Order: sequence, then C-alpha cells, then structure tokens
Amino acid sequence: MSTYILRRLLQVVPTLLGVFTVLFALAYLMPGDPIRAVMGEAYRRADPGVIARVREELGIDDPFLVQYGRFLGRTLTFDLGRSFVLDENVVDIIGYRFPRTLQLMAGGMLVAILIGIPAGIISAERQYTWIDHALMLLALIGVSMPVFWQAILAKMFLTQSAYGVALFPVAGYGDGAVSHMILPSLVLGTHLSATIARVTRSSMLEVRGQDYITTARAKGLPYRIVLVGHQFRNALIPVVTVIALDIGYLLGGSVVTETVFSWPGLGRAVVLAISRRDTPVIMGTLVFGAVLFIAINLITDLLYALLNPRIRYN
Repeated sequence: MSTYILRRLLQVVPTLLGVFTVLFALAYLMPGDPIRAVMGEAYRRADPGVIARVREELGIDDPFLVQYGRFLGRTLTFDLGRSFVLDENVVDIIGYRFPRTLQLMAGGMLVAILIGIPAGIISAERQYTWIDHALMLLALIGVSMPVFWQAILAKMFLTQSAYGVALFPVAGYGDGAVSHMILPSLVLGTHLSATIARVTRSSMLEVRGQDYITTARAKGLPYRIVLVGHQFRNALIPVVTVIALDIGYLLGGSVVTETVFSWPGLGRAVVLAISRRDTPVIMGTLVFGAVLFIAINLITDLLYALLNPRIRYN
C-alpha cells in the first residue's frame, strides 16, 4: 500500500505542474490592468512615476518566464502571495473562507447522498414500474437544470412570503447558523443527487444479476441482508467514484451558489478577485482547489481496497 501511495504521489507531480502552468498562463493573459482596477478613478490623477514604481515592486511588468518562476518558487514554499486589493496574505484569505466553503460542500454532499442513494436503490428494485420512471424523470430534470436557476427558484419560493413560504433567510452567512446553510445546501445537493441516483440504479441492476446474489437468495437470507450486505456493498465502487468526482463539481458549483446566496466562501472570493483583477487571490484559490481535487481522487483510489477486498495494490 505504501509503495502504491508513493507511486501515485509521483504521478500527480506532472499533473500539478501542468495545472499550475495553464492557470498561470490564463491569469497572465487576462485582459485589464490590476493597478487600474485597484485604484479606480484615482488612477487618472496618480503620478505616473508612482504608478511605475508600484508596478515594479509588484513585478507586474516582468517577462512571463520570470513571473512564472517566481510563482512556482513561492508555491513550493506554500507562499501564495498577497492580495493587491485586500492587502492580506492569500493563505489567510483561504484559511478564513475555505471552512465556510467546506461547510457548504458538506451540506450539499449530505443532501445529495441522502436523496440520491435511496432513490437509486428504490428505482433499481422497482425497475420498469411507474416509481422507476418517475424517479429517473426527476433525476433527468435535476441534471438538466442549471444550478443558478435552481438557486433563483429556491430564493423566490422559499424565502419570500409574497411568492411562497418564507422558510429560510434570503442570503448571507449570518452567525454561522444552520438556517442560513440549509437552502444553499439543498440547491447544491439536489443537483448532484440526480447523478448519484442514476449511477446507483445502474450499478445495483448490474450487481443484481451476479451469481453470488442468486446464491445468497437461494440460501434463504433475509431480503435486507442480501440488499444491503451483498448487493449494495458490491455496487458501491461506481457510486463512490461519482461522489468523489462530485466533490470536485462542488468546488465549481459553489462559485455560483455562493454568489447567489452571498456566502463568504472561496467561490465568491474568486468572483470578486476576477472582477478586481486581483491575480494573487485568483491564482492562490485555483491552485488550492486543484491540489484539493487531486488529493480527493487519491483518497478515493485508496478507499476502493476497503470497499472491495478483491482489490489489492501491489
């Protein structure tokens, strides 16, 4: 197992380097002047010599390779730079906002699992019945509907008594109360639950036709033991895979959700940084997200051996 982990870590190094290069190139080619974006109207009244000195201090006018080398060197030492606008270290910004994004991601994933897995199991056990068709139709609608549209509908009908029932706060983080987290989590989770339900259904149907399921039923084992202990457990690997991929989607989906609901997470920080041309914040959050996504996929690979004893890493 330790050899496999080491080999996998060595394999992700080129991937990370490629991701860092693409992200930095896109940030470098982004139109606009960060100094002008930071100073606003004061840029026109500022002394050109002062502006040139600031640009030199920040290294904005340096060649691409020089800036890229400086970026890689800082990243290797876990220094993601300092925000042009907020005048704070990007690491501190991530440290403040990531727990809130993680809170929203955990809520969304919990909703997705609680809805998607039971719906997929029920649909598989009631194959070709009206229940199966209804659940898969709802799953198709859930996959097709954009997250921002779900968020707008949820805010319209669940936060304003003029259109529906005012059950939840309109937006904001509040003091971290659960009531502020429920609606954004529902929006994220219901969208993901559709994919999980479809994968769970197909995986359950594939496992149900295996010989060991027929043998277990022939032995007279109770229905629940066969369903949960044999069929569902062996159908988990594709489900775990899609859940791990959905975690990466949550990082992207949270950008829209956090913006609509004014949630102070990493997604909203990226949107604000892009509008302000705050390159260190953009690069820092994207690099952090890329590393997190690769780490989650590595952990998912290791979970396969726990879910299926037949899988061994040599």
